[in-house]
Amino acid sequence: MSLALMISLGALAGVILLAIIFYVWSRYYEARYDLTYMTQDDRGFRRAIEGKVVLWDYEENVVRGPTAPHVEFVALDPTTGGRRMVKLMDSRTGAINLRPHYCAPLPFEAMTADSHKVLVDARVQFSLNRALLKHVYEIQEFSLALESRIQSAFRAEIGKRNDEDLRASLQEVERGAIERLRRDETEGDEAGEPGMALGVRFHTANFTYSQPDEFAASAPATLASASLPANATPEQQAAARALARAAGVLSLRPQQIDQLADVFKNRDPAALSALMTLLDMQTRQNIAEALAASGQLLVLTPQELGLIGAAAQRDALARRVAPAPGPVPNGGAHHPEQRL
Repeated sequence: MSLALMISLGALAGVILLAIIFYVWSRYYEARYDLTYMTQDDRGFRRAIEGKVVLWDYEENVVRGPTAPHVEFVALDPTTGGRRMVKLMDSRTGAINLRPHYCAPLPFEAMTADSHKVLVDARVQFSLNRALLKHVYEIQEFSLALESRIQSAFRAEIGKRNDEDLRASLQEVERGAIERLRRDETEGDEAGEPGMALGVRFHTANFTYSQPDEFAASAPATLASASLPANATPEQQAAARALARAAGVLSLRPQQIDQLADVFKNRDPAALSALMTLLDMQTRQNIAEALAASGQLLVLTPQELGLIGAAAQRDALARRVAPAPGPVPNGGAHHPEQRL
């Protein structure tokens, strides 16, 4: 064999070796416990990489680039206190974060069993499941799907309870919500039907809630003033105030009446008496404001105002009919008979 042929064969072997080294280097991926990669071919999702892997099949490629799915979620921004989108997948390298994170959807409304509206602020800790990344690959809007699943779980648990029982069962609601989220990953809506997994492990769930001030939001005076234009004339303002007064206290919705009943529920007699006194004072103030706004002099009896049963009225009537004590005859042996 000539020297030139040996040199040519050696150069060819070197080129092949360099090509193999470059191929292995460019197709080598190392997945850790907190990081992985998804691969795909012409048929779609193929696998999630685990450990040290070389993609020998030239048709298999890591999912990345502008066509990669948007795997992100809503989280709290510690600097502003608002919300921000956090990406779980680096579109440039294809690396996927498997560490636990907290999803914090925007506050959403839920309804209790007795039709009270509450505003829920939820936090759910989750992480992507390496074994179920096929579902993450197939979901078009991962963030929307995750938020919808969280809202549905909390609404279902809150809807089982009355509003007066909700505050005492916060931990039960949180426990029920996380169990429902885990169950939805494996079970469908019907018995025996497989669930539509998100490819997520749910770890913890917690929430706070507030009740909107339905009395202030729906008060007749508020509604009447809200309907007025910015440059309303005095006549329009007076008509709006008259309309608000015409609605009266019976314009309360059933939910508001139920809230009032919750206030008086399980109160001791002293607290109940204080509440009734405050309501009586508020009623007197409303009557005084209505009379003052009318611009006319009106003379009303206690019976017409519905105040004849008040304690002050009863005490005044008792003092009026009771005679003054007279001198005691015969050294106080007998009291004179009182006549009413």
